[in-house]
Amino acid sequence: MTTSIADPRPQLPVLRRLVDILPTASPATVTPPPATALPATDPAASVLAQQVLRAAVEILGGRRPARQLSAVLGPDLLAYLMSLQVTAGHLEPRMRKVLPPQHAGGALEAVALVTMNTGVRALAARFEKHGSRWQCTALQLRLTAGDMRIGKR
Repeated sequence: MTTSIADPRPQLPVLRRLVDILPTASPATVTPPPATALPATDPAASVLAQQVLRAAVEILGGRRPARQLSAVLGPDLLAYLMSLQVTAGHLEPRMRKVLPPQHAGGALEAVALVTMNTGVRALAARFEKHGSRWQCTALQLRLTAGDMRIGKR
């Protein structure tokens, strides 16, 4: 059997609105989601995060000694920062921008955009509150294979 041009077009399904299909809930059964209080932001922590990230970029570029951050960074993070300086110092890292930090309870995460000869990278840091002081507990800068190749020249 063949179809001809004179045959009517096949019927397409009729689309209906979800409001028409779904059952309606009575106002008594609908409960609003529980109100969750956002953690209070600590302006001093935000300022500290910006200062630490700026200083870390200056350390990467060799313009500041790493020991200046020893009060905020532990020995393992200072060693990591020094190894990054050896690996990426020749890329002339410069601070481009510090993004607004994200607070979550007793923690704060901040990201700085760092401009290098090879492009823009993100330097991420996590700060946790220990007693009345904030301490940097994680620091990370991801370099690309191109960054590493330039360092071997």
